[in-house]
Amino acid sequence: MSHPKQPAKKAGDVCQRGRPREFDTDTVLANASQVFWDHGYHATSIDDLCKATGLLRGSLYGVFGDKHGIMLAALDHYSEGAVARLAQRLSAPVEPEQALRDALLHYARVACALSGRRSCFITNTTLEMQPDDEVLRARVAAIQRRMATLLAATVIRGQASGAFDSTLDEKAVGDFLLCVMQGLRVMGRVAHQEDALTGIVDVAMRALV
Repeated sequence: MSHPKQPAKKAGDVCQRGRPREFDTDTVLANASQVFWDHGYHATSIDDLCKATGLLRGSLYGVFGDKHGIMLAALDHYSEGAVARLAQRLSAPVEPEQALRDALLHYARVACALSGRRSCFITNTTLEMQPDDEVLRARVAAIQRRMATLLAATVIRGQASGAFDSTLDEKAVGDFLLCVMQGLRVMGRVAHQEDALTGIVDVAMRALV
């Protein structure tokens, strides 16, 4: 999944001699998220992150605190782009039901195109999350709420147009559709046949009528 370009933010980086220099925080977090995405949190070392970002250990620790802090910042950076792209797809200038179906089909296509750990950074992080990591759990839950809210808003628009069953609870449907999206991501790691995942999308859409 590509990362949209954003205006560069600058932060102070401390070099070996203690002289501050500036680096592009967005680029650093994009590179860090790529490493976590490829290898997972536990298999990623600080040396891996230093190599990917071009920063020294002291610089990474100074800005983000520790590996866990880098992971949280990288997840935030990635999720901002992911949520924005979902919002853009759901607000496409077509009927709400078509926008929703197209968005779900997009995730089906992406799931089939990717392989291994690269199914989805957010999904991979959720599956790898330790039971006692309350900070990461809260962060992932917040991301999921934002996505479910976007899906629920599309359901409301579809109900208003008469395309979806008006008796459905939009919040429950938003959570259901989020489950479908995440399920497509997970299934796509094994079943690389887009037709199979398209069938799941069709069943989900029929459930809303």
